[in-house]
Amino acid sequence: MFYIIGGVATLLLILVIIVFKEKPKYPPSRAQSLSYALTSPDASYLGSIARLFKNLNFVLLVITYETPRGGGGEQHQQSAHCCVRGSSLRGRW
Repeated sequence: MFYIIGGVATLLLILVIIVFKEKPKYPPSRAQSLSYALTSPDASYLGSIARLFKNLNFVLLVITYETPRGGGGEQHQQSAHCCVRGSSLRGRW
């Protein structure tokens, strides 16, 4: 069961990386058009993901979210969601 869920999640991740384009053909608004004009050519989707995984706070959040707590199952999901919510609230303050 866990291997099936892991396989589906991995497949979805690969599809997101392959299918999502760097930016749309036509900007959705004037502000976004200006943002495209001002961004550096170095900015890329994969570069952003690489920077994200180099961020220690993000890595710690991922580890905290994925670390099983207690008996697993529903209890694990509830505690993981609490960790994510607490982290996001702390980031807003």
